[in-house]
Amino acid sequence: MLWRNSLIMVDRETGTFWSQVTGRAIDGKHRGAQLEKVEAIETTWEQWRQAHPDTKLLKKSEEVLGSHYQSYFDDPEKMGLFRAQWLAERMPGKTLVFGASIGPHAVAVTVGALGDEPVAATLGDTPVVLARALDGRVRAFVARVDGVGIVLHRNQANGEVTDASGSTWDLSSGHCISGPRSGSRLESVAVTPVYWFAWSGFYPNTQVID
Repeated sequence: MLWRNSLIMVDRETGTFWSQVTGRAIDGKHRGAQLEKVEAIETTWEQWRQAHPDTKLLKKSEEVLGSHYQSYFDDPEKMGLFRAQWLAERMPGKTLVFGASIGPHAVAVTVGALGDEPVAATLGDTPVVLARALDGRVRAFVARVDGVGIVLHRNQANGEVTDASGSTWDLSSGHCISGPRSGSRLESVAVTPVYWFAWSGFYPNTQVID
């Protein structure tokens, strides 16, 4: 079942329908409720294993030979059942973006925009920063410490991320690991890897950084 061209989830206990993109109940007993977002990390097995060597691996059955969705992933023209022509005017619908939102405010960052340098955006009146951490995952944080906005830059020589105070930040966790702000931690903002056509269907006024 689709809603705004994106799959919905159904809980068997109450029959409530939940949006896959927003985590909000759109119909049923819990309509209007919001699921707590738990961050999922998209990275390589090698990078994950280095960071978490004690990880338990859930192995697919040998009978599972592939994905029923493979043809959907491979075909750039398959974008749900309901087309919106204006999507193609901004970028191809199957473009993968990393979306972040605070309330009604949202930003979509393309894969190409996530280079070495952290990407800054503003969601409403909240400054945020998105970046690819050294373990490969994309993280987003509120770029503010003790009520003061900060700007982060990556040192191309050693890969360290610092702010104007000279503090060094670990963007895998949001912790400040050295400098005047040592011990501080940035508030995390959930990041959703998603196709552009789906994200823009929920957030038509989203900022786009590409």
